[in-house]
Order: sequence, then C-alpha cells, then structure tokens
Amino acid sequence: MLDFNGKVVFITGANCGIGAATVARFLERGARVMGADITYPSVEPGKINFKENPIKIHLDVKNAKKVTGAINLVAEKYGRIDVAVNAAGILRLYPILEQKEEDWDEVMAVNVKGVLFVCQAVMKVMMRQKSGSIVNIGSTSGITGGALAGADYSASKAAVICLTKSFAKAGAPYGIRVNSIAPGGINTPMSEIYYEKFPEAMKRYIAAHPMKRWGEPGEVASAIVFLASEEASYMTGTCMHVNGGSLMI
Repeated sequence: MLDFNGKVVFITGANCGIGAATVARFLERGARVMGADITYPSVEPGKINFKENPIKIHLDVKNAKKVTGAINLVAEKYGRIDVAVNAAGILRLYPILEQKEEDWDEVMAVNVKGVLFVCQAVMKVMMRQKSGSIVNIGSTSGITGGALAGADYSASKAAVICLTKSFAKAGAPYGIRVNSIAPGGINTPMSEIYYEKFPEAMKRYIAAHPMKRWGEPGEVASAIVFLASEEASYMTGTCMHVNGGSLMI
C-alpha cells in the first residue's frame, strides 16, 4: 500500500536520527533516495555516484544557492522529485533570559530558512510535474512552547508548522501536498542533550508520560512515509502529532 518503487525522494538531515530512519523506510519501499546532510563529505556535482542508493549529498541548508543547486541537480538527473522531507535541524537549550542573538540566528537559519529554501526549490520542480508531496518536521514544542527545549527551537518549529500551511495553499492547485509532523520526545542523537543536562527532569517526564517512554525515530519515519504516500491523498496543510499521547489535541 505504501509503495514508492521508482519514486525519487529528497531528504535533508539524512545522516542521523529521524532523517536516517526516514531514508531507511523509503529504501524499504523501493524509492530512489537522495540523502542530503551537512556531515556528508563534500563532492563536486560531476563526481556524485548516482548509481548508489541512497545517494549522499553534502548540503548546508542555510545556503539558498546550494540548496537550489542540489535540488536542480537531482531534478535534472531523474526528471522529477516526487517527495521531499525536511528533517535537518539543530537544538539549543539556553534559558530564555540567557538567549543570545547569534544562537537564535543560527537555530532560525537551519530550522526555518532551511525548510523555506528546500520548499521553494522543490516546489518549482513539483509545479512543473503537477504532483509531489513535501513533509516538514516540526515539534510538539512548536505548539506548547516546549517543556525542556529552548525558546529559539520552539519558535523555529512553530514557524515550520506555519510555513507548511502556507506552502500547502500554494501547492494545492498543482497537485502538491505539504504536511508537517510534530514529534514529541524521540530518542535521537539530538535529544541526548536532554538526558545530559536534565537527568532528574527526564525521569519525571518519562514517569508522567502516558506510554512511559520516548518514541523511536522509526516511529516518526513511518508517519512521514504515510503522509508522503497516496494513502494520504486528501491530506494537505496537516500537522500530524507523533508523541505517544504527551499532547492530545
């Protein structure tokens, strides 16, 4: 039912956490996956091995020119992009009264501008083909303000959820669906900082959690695959909550 055989999928933040799990899910379903991540080695476009699957593309999502170049390269090579997933993101945990301008700017640049740049570039490709699906990764903290996340991270994820709705309105006449996922606490390398900085608070948080645990990246990836599939063909502008019941709305 969730078959992506022959589909071209572009995923940012592909080298760890939710992004890596999403790469694996799409590969299992037959997709041709382009994984983009700032941690991948930088290779000249002409030297990328497009026979690999997934293909690993070095990309700093803060750089609009680089983002557009990477997406156009993929579109030229395969003639289309069927799915784009924005999983790249960074997390900071500064108290709001200690928030520094440079930290705020960095988080916004990666978490918000990165989504904006990818959506802008990939939507132009999808408009030409009159189809496509985009899934952006928000967060429960983008709705609640975050129990532990920094104000910059929470604000950035609220922006992602709103950006998703704006792109959904722009894309709908062209057969393009744009949705977001709002994960709750998920066990990823990014979230390890919670356990390091707030060990006692984490114990209390998990004890009070309806499922008594945090989620796994694969559980979020499964929701992403569903939203990207034709099984969700009448869903756009939606924010799907994957939080184990920590927020019920």
